[in-house]
Amino acid sequence: MGEQAEKWWQVFWKENWSVIVVVAALAAAYLFLRTPGDAVASLSDLESQLQSGAPTVVEFYSNSCSICLISKPKVDRLEANLAGEATVLRLNVKDAVGGTLAARWGVRGVPTFFVVDGTGQIVYAQAGAPDVAALEAAVSAAR
Repeated sequence: MGEQAEKWWQVFWKENWSVIVVVAALAAAYLFLRTPGDAVASLSDLESQLQSGAPTVVEFYSNSCSICLISKPKVDRLEANLAGEATVLRLNVKDAVGGTLAARWGVRGVPTFFVVDGTGQIVYAQAGAPDVAALEAAVSAAR
């Protein structure tokens, strides 16, 4: 690196180090908190999964939603707590399957949670940040 370029880099770093650190931290947080893509390939697969006989918690989310990103650890804990009792499905409203089902179910914002009993009937709905206790109670009632 030439002397001119080295001086430029030193000045740039000195003036912008805090912005660079914040952007790097935000990028790392996004990568950690974002939810991976849907595990459901088609709407028919989803409908058969919802009628499997066991309760299902369906979360509609978007990785561009700050509340969804912040709520991810709570939903992860909910999924761990319900292991063996219910399935937790996370559907991105920006994907084909998630968007189609969200439109059918009248989802107006994300995150939105539904508890579906083993026959495919919605027994509980909640918009906004997850109320884990209420979701767990709805799953218990749906069994």
